[in-house]
Amino acid sequence: MDIRAARLEDAEPAIDLVRRSIVDLCREDHYGDALTLEGWLANKSVKNMRAWIETPGSNVFIAERDGAMAGVGAFTGAGDVILLYVEPALRFSGVSAGLLARIEERAREIGLPRLRLTSSLTARRFFLTRGYVEEEDEGDIFASDENCELTKEL
Repeated sequence: MDIRAARLEDAEPAIDLVRRSIVDLCREDHYGDALTLEGWLANKSVKNMRAWIETPGSNVFIAERDGAMAGVGAFTGAGDVILLYVEPALRFSGVSAGLLARIEERAREIGLPRLRLTSSLTARRFFLTRGYVEEEDEGDIFASDENCELTKEL
């Protein structure tokens, strides 16, 4: 597997992969509910993917296996992991782990002390087994068991 920086020409196939991954792999989170999916997919557009790729300080990576796009990962200069999605047929094949390792490596290179993310139920165990910990919600009455805020000190 190769992992490289995303290019503008990756925007359309990358966002297609992200959208399919959400629809196919995150059923535990959206239950196939059209309104839930609509909200989750609302910002998953080619226009936004281009912006994520072009924005200074943003880091978007593409994983490729045998020349085909296998996954997409991204984080902001502030240390927020905003994308980590895998081609549905390649789930549990190491693509997500490779992308996350590259994200963490790049974050260390630019001197970030930690990474933060909001995990779906589907991905929570994946992140917890890689050293991410749940943030305390400090009595937040709006906290939900459906998504959790995770951090990892680098």
